[in-house]
Amino acid sequence: MYMLVLDYESDAERKRIDYAIERWQNKLKISKPKGTIIIIDGGQDKIDEFVEDLCSRLESSEKKVRIHKISDYEPEIEKNVKKIEYKTKEKRDFIEKFMDYLMAKISASFEYNSKIGKVYKLYTKKGQANLEIVLRDVSEGTAIIIEIDGYGEVVDFIKNKIDNEMGTFLGGK
Repeated sequence: MYMLVLDYESDAERKRIDYAIERWQNKLKISKPKGTIIIIDGGQDKIDEFVEDLCSRLESSEKKVRIHKISDYEPEIEKNVKKIEYKTKEKRDFIEKFMDYLMAKISASFEYNSKIGKVYKLYTKKGQANLEIVLRDVSEGTAIIIEIDGYGEVVDFIKNKIDNEMGTFLGGK
């Protein structure tokens, strides 16, 4: 049995957590307890005193208080990172406008300018991904470097979407 503590910063993020729970309920035995979850790090005698104090304040406390001993667990997952590169004879300013259009088309939102390019965030039903787009002037046009990172299948999903769009764009030139 595992207990996950999920911090979220917005209602949208909470809804994405609820959606993931719904998708996985048939694959795992998941319960989302009502009430308050408390994590206590302290001596056994103090915990017993605290639980006794809680039970004295609740009606039918034997049905309402469940205690599980937990330990830290580090899952073996890694962030998936893919880098794709393209070269074109088009000038950098034209490519920059096309990349802005492409990011809008796939619903990626601009986050900030990095030291070398632009960083975007994208939310899909497959998960969320970060994209960094770097444009470089090369001898015969422009190099486009796109780095995508995220967890699970979202990275390949976004990479394929971008590859299709870039293939159409660059194939027509």
